[in-house]
Amino acid sequence: MMSPEKSKLRMSHVRITLQGLFFIVAVLGVFGIAMTGFIYPFFFCPASPGACAGCPIWVLEHGVLEISSGSVNGPYMIFYLIGMFLVIGILVGRSFCGLACPMGTLQDIYSFLKRKAASRYRMGMLAFASLLLLVIGTAGPYIADKTGLEPLLYMWMGYVGAIGSFLLALWGFIIVMRGRRIWASLSFIAASIMLRAMVYVAERSGIEGTPLSSLEFMGLLSLMALIIGLVGLVRFALKDRRIQLRSGAGADRWLRLVKVGLLIAVAPSTYIFDTLAFTDIDPIGAITATIPELFLNPNAWSANQFFWLKMVFAVTVLALVAVVDRGWCRYLCPIGAMYGPTNKISISDIHFDAQKCIHCQRCISACPMGINPKEDKTDPECIRCMRCIDACPVAAQRLVPVNATLGRWASR
Repeated sequence: MMSPEKSKLRMSHVRITLQGLFFIVAVLGVFGIAMTGFIYPFFFCPASPGACAGCPIWVLEHGVLEISSGSVNGPYMIFYLIGMFLVIGILVGRSFCGLACPMGTLQDIYSFLKRKAASRYRMGMLAFASLLLLVIGTAGPYIADKTGLEPLLYMWMGYVGAIGSFLLALWGFIIVMRGRRIWASLSFIAASIMLRAMVYVAERSGIEGTPLSSLEFMGLLSLMALIIGLVGLVRFALKDRRIQLRSGAGADRWLRLVKVGLLIAVAPSTYIFDTLAFTDIDPIGAITATIPELFLNPNAWSANQFFWLKMVFAVTVLALVAVVDRGWCRYLCPIGAMYGPTNKISISDIHFDAQKCIHCQRCISACPMGINPKEDKTDPECIRCMRCIDACPVAAQRLVPVNATLGRWASR
């Protein structure tokens, strides 16, 4: 029989492998594979560099717009979306949130690095790595464009630079959340002002066609620094009075309903305002598409009326997930709200054996969604990430391809 430690390694490897594979699938366009017409079962903007499929919320919005214009394609798009999600939900429930969604992967990286950055040396390494990725992602596309040399997998540079900026933001949030002095927060606010001013300095110096002369690009970095500084000021003002979102507490329960409200509002708001109501301000679209594209083509952007609102929303989400594990999944993701109820009807399940349980509570501590994995295994908040299986020292939690109810029915 396989030991719990070996089982833990195997399940961890399964999760990491699936997350990597699904990210590659999401950007197959990098390899020259065109749009497939397939809808992603997770949140990933179809405008991302190299994306080869469509975001479910984007498809829902376009279906509603087609219906409002009298097109016969609208109902087919909605029926396709509903049918696909029912099939996936019945098979695996909300597993795609825990094992496939690139935004979930980014949040897992945030949580991992936040736990590991416990010393000055590791904080320094995080800052160095983020700055290196940021420089490569910024200079690479510019040099390739000016020299006429297009490197292999050119569009990956957009993601390299974006990840660098995200990690730099995480480093900043850790600094201001752990520190007890106000100077760090004020330094980020000063850096925000300086970054914004560099655009005007570049213009007056005749520097054109570079990231330094892009108001949107430099404005994004400035906005990140500003929000980090403001978070730090709030943290300093609260001093040791921390705002805690305890699982099951009133604030936590109400905030989890926000994602349900967002999902319910998508279709009617799209119909009423005759626009892509959620996509216009979608923070995940900003994270997976707008920001990487800004690194690739910083001077080719002409910001619309929603650009800065979307950027504020995106950086605020980065702040949320830097403070709360899987904060986007818990409180804001409308696709998570769509998948959640299917946990109760899905064929696959995570089985809990109460006879083996030694009540060590490790599975509760390991759950990134802040739920009790021993209570309701069909909880809509369970993302089937399998961390409770990893954490259990006595194998009381295990993945089963067919849930107990269906198993009993099939054995009759």
